Parts: sequence; structure tokens; C-alpha cells
Amino acid sequence: MSDASVLPISGGCNDDSSFEVPTPRQILRIAINLKYLIDNLVTSHYDDEKEAIVSEEFIKLTYEACGGNKDDTQSYKKYQAVIIFALLNVYSWYQSIISNEIRQRKIYTTRSLVVEKLCQFIIEKEEKKNIHFLFSHILLRRYSIYEITGSSKLMNAVELATDLHCTIVIGSSGFQRCLIWLWDGWIIQSPMNPNCFIQEEIVTSTSYVDHFTPQRIKTPKYQNFLTILFSVIYLILYTAVMNEKRILNIEPINKKELCFILFTLGNMIDEIMKFYYIGIAYFQFWTCFNDSLYLLVSVSILLRLNSLYGTHSVTDKYGVISYRLLACSVPLAWSRLLLYLESQKFIGIMLVVVKHMMRESIIFFFLLILLLLGFLQGFIALDLSDGELDVTSSVINNLLGTIIGFGDFSVFENFASPYATILFYCYSFVISVILLNILIALYSNAYQSVVDNADSEYMCLMSQKTLRFIRAPDENVFVPPYNLFEFILSVLLMGQNESVKQTVMSMVMTLLYCPLLTITSLWEVGTARRISYNRLWGLPDDSNQRDTIWDLTDGYVEMAGISLRNDANAGIKATLNKNSNMLMEQSREERKDPHFSVKREWYDNLDKLKNRSNTPQSTLVKLINEQNMTVMKLTKKIEKLNKQIEILQNQKKK
Repeated sequence: MSDASVLPISGGCNDDSSFEVPTPRQILRIAINLKYLIDNLVTSHYDDEKEAIVSEEFIKLTYEACGGNKDDTQSYKKYQAVIIFALLNVYSWYQSIISNEIRQRKIYTTRSLVVEKLCQFIIEKEEKKNIHFLFSHILLRRYSIYEITGSSKLMNAVELATDLHCTIVIGSSGFQRCLIWLWDGWIIQSPMNPNCFIQEEIVTSTSYVDHFTPQRIKTPKYQNFLTILFSVIYLILYTAVMNEKRILNIEPINKKELCFILFTLGNMIDEIMKFYYIGIAYFQFWTCFNDSLYLLVSVSILLRLNSLYGTHSVTDKYGVISYRLLACSVPLAWSRLLLYLESQKFIGIMLVVVKHMMRESIIFFFLLILLLLGFLQGFIALDLSDGELDVTSSVINNLLGTIIGFGDFSVFENFASPYATILFYCYSFVISVILLNILIALYSNAYQSVVDNADSEYMCLMSQKTLRFIRAPDENVFVPPYNLFEFILSVLLMGQNESVKQTVMSMVMTLLYCPLLTITSLWEVGTARRISYNRLWGLPDDSNQRDTIWDLTDGYVEMAGISLRNDANAGIKATLNKNSNMLMEQSREERKDPHFSVKREWYDNLDKLKNRSNTPQSTLVKLINEQNMTVMKLTKKIEKLNKQIEILQNQKKK
């Protein structure tokens, strides 16, 4: 490791065992204290999110509700670390009350909003105090709370906020920085304790060899890149298999089809493993979409194998069905690419809109099925009135066609006239005028609600995406279809000791990921030099990632030709020289005109104006109240004058 890797970590300790974790019952008591605090301080409903003002006294009491000895740092931090986790549990309690007690919906909605605001302020406050304590202990340390059914599943605040869809919490600055550090692989799961997250030491190394390790593939952004790459390859194989397949002549499986089958198998195993580790939280819109594709393709593959090696007389028919199932799955295969492009904001927001629309359409389809069954029973009864069922199939097709605007009235001209015609008119009116307009209104509402909160929804989406790579941890990351190698090696190395297994796995992963690691290592070495420069000036590690165009000393100069050398000083020297030259040129230009510079009085006036605008909130409230009282007095005077004018006008008329 280079010298840069032993630089002090700014802002706090990175030791995941610096203090004990509160017990589930202790966390329950903290959550109850917080709920009691919020219930007593929030007693009225706020119509607007901006009205939910959280004062410093409120935040102070929130910290004190966690307990702990203030004179003992270990004791104090031990309980303060669970503050966000406990608040989010209180939020989930309020949400359950909202769904069960409609009459108290408004007040508990307000309290839920206040909980999110508290989390936001506390996260931003801790971000300024100690960012590493915020990341490692408050947001990413996994805790369990005691409930009526026993201790809950271990979760951290990031996972809980994402599952609860707390947009305000997720949108806070510290939360977003934590997600970015996770996405970039700067924070990883501790190899010693899976419930802890620690800083990755390799990130600060300027040695190329240190970064050339398959363990860096655990980084979510690298996994995301590989997933996109393999998805494109999978689509190419899918297209090749579809174009080369012949229905009439059953041909043996070729290399392309074999690769396609292996890709599908690898993806299915990956989905099963993630669902096993994550649980029901993994069962979301896009996972259902993916699983539907894999299910159809798997059935197609099984039928294909049956047509090749089966002994039945209908094997040719199985081959035809296999091809047709594969053809019906093509739209899903292409749409699947959108899942991996959701990191682009526009695509991500549109995917959220589609997901919300699909959720809203459940109401429409529920009403549609009820009405369809009701009218269908009526038409079947009319068909049975003559003792025979002779037009039922055409009636069913017509009822379904009416939903998409292809209804045909001619079917009912010679069928139980005029009853069938009147019934179909009623059905067409209900579907076309009422139900379809309800669907349009639901879709419009879903679109508007997402677009109005586009940034928040996008951040929630990225949080879910990051957690997809984090929540199902694997000591050896084999991105599908590479996970088939892991399965084969696990079988071959069964009975071997753990060190032999890890050595073989590491060698295989290095060979598989060698092309990608060659590029990522170069990128990470440059990032390590930038971090070294930031720490030299006492800046956060993620500073200088984007240059501020009006700040002439911002940014970092990456020297060409030093990427493979274990040297951080060259870039630092180049950056210092650049900053010095830029400042000297700017100063020289400003001194050309002696009257150009702003006088000292300008800064003094600015300070006075700033102090005047930063009036304490209590004083501001007093001023607003005084203005309101003045307006009320003027209103009363105007009302009196109006009455007097009316009296005078009446007297003149008399």
C-alpha cells in the first residue's frame, strides 16, 4: 500500500467495533420515547410540508430521547447511533395507524412528515459533525428492534428508509452522499461482521496492483456495468436464436443456443439467490418483469429439449410451441434493458411513472373484471333462453374487443333482440365512457404525482438500485452468467478447506474480470490521487470530483503518463502550480485598474444586511403576528366605514 492509504481519515473513526450495539429491547424503548415526544409536540395537522418546522429544541429533545451518558463518549454514541433507525420505525408505526384508522389520518400523516423532517435535519447535522460516524454507524450499521412477535430482522437505516419510500429522508444530503460512497465502492461490507460497513482501504492506495483485485467487482457501479454488458449480449443471442430457428425442421442445439440457455440459467439462479437473501422486499415491479421473462424462456427451453430428446409422438408440436413462446417473449427481452439504464435520470423517472401507472391500473382491472363477469353472465343467460349455447364464443370475443375499441353491434342483431342489444349498449357505455375515463384519470394522477416529485422519486429509485447490489452479499461476486462458474467450482471443491476454495475462486475471478479490472484500476488510481490531495487540505474525500468553474483553485490536475506509477506527489505538485498561476494571473489582471477593486465598506454593508436578514425565528414570528394584528385592525375599520357609508346612502334615498 502507498503512503496515501495511511493518511488519517478525516472526521472520525472507521472501526466498526468501537462500541457495542444496543439490544433490540433498548432500541424499542428509544423508539417509544421518540413516539411519545412527537405525539406530545405535534398535536395539529399541517396542510403544507413547509409548515412542518422542526426547531433546535425539538432536535435536542430527540437526541436526549435516546439516553446514554453524555460524559462517556462510548455510552453516548452507542445509543445516538440508532436514532435514525428508531425514528424510521416510528414512521412505520404511524403508517400502519394511517392505514387502519382513517379518522386519524391527517394528524398521523403530519406526524409521519415530522419524523421525516427530523431524520433529514439530524442526518445533515451529523454530516457536518462526523461523516464517517454517520455512514458507518447511523445509516449503515444493521440493528434489530423488539416487536410483539420478537426481534425484527436486522436492517440498517438506508434499507429501512428505502423500503418505506421515505423521499424526504432519502433526499437529504448525507443520505445521498452515503449512497454515492456505496455506489463507488468507497464503503463496503465488513468481512468480519456482515452487519457493519467500513471504509475500503484500497480506495486511497495509489498503487495499480492494489486495485487490480477481483474483490473490487463488489462495487455496485462495476456490477451495474457488467449487468448492462451481459444484457446486451443476452439480447444479441436471443435475436440470433430467433432468426436461425426453424419450426418445421427440428435441429440440434448449436453453440449460440447453448450460450443463450446458459445465460438464462445463470440469471434464474441469480434471481433465486437474491430473493432467498433479501426476502419479500426484493419482490418488486422489475423483478416480477424479469421473472416473467425468465419463466417464459425457461418453459420454451424445456419444450425445446423435450422436442429433441422426448419419445412422444407430439415432439414436433413441442418444438413449434417452444418457438412461439420464445417469439412472444421478445418484447420483454427488449424492455428488460430499461431496467439497467434507469441510472439515467430521464429513463429512471419514466420507469417510476410506468410502475405507478401499473399499480393504479389494478383498480381499473378489478372493476373491469367484475363488470365483465356480470355482463357475461347476462349474455350467457340470454343465449340459454332458447335452450342452446350457440353464440357464446362470439359474445365473449366481442366483449373483450369492446375494451380496446373493437366492439361489433352486428353480433347482437339476431341474438335475443332487443334485450341483447340493449345490454350491449349498456356495457359499451360503462366501458367506453366511465371505466376508460377512470383509467385515464388514474394514469394522469400517477404521472403528475411522480413528475411533481421527480427528483425525490429518482433518488428513491437509485437507492433501490444500489441496494440490489448490496443486500444480497456474496464473498465472491460472480455476475450472471459467471455465477455458473461459481456453482461448478463449489461442486468440484466440495470437501476442500476454506483457504483452498478462496484461492481457486480468486484466481478464476481474476481471469474472468481481467479486461474490466485493467480499466477500473487505472480509474481508481486517479481517484486515489485526488483523495490524497483532498486530505492534504483537510477536505472531504469526495471533494474536487466536479470542477467549480468560478473557483480558480478548484479541481485536481491528473498528470499524463503517471497512471501506473505509485506516485501521488506529481499530481499534487501540478495542481498546486496550476492554482498558484491562476491566482497570480487573476490578481495581476485585477490590479491593472486601481479603481476596480471593491472597497471595504461594501463588505461591511453586506455583513449588516446579512445580520438583519438572519433574524431569529422567534423575532420573525413576532413581526408576522404584529403585521397580522395591524391588518385585522384595518379590516375592522374598513368594515365600520362601509357600514357608515351604507347608512349615509340610505339616508340620502329617504
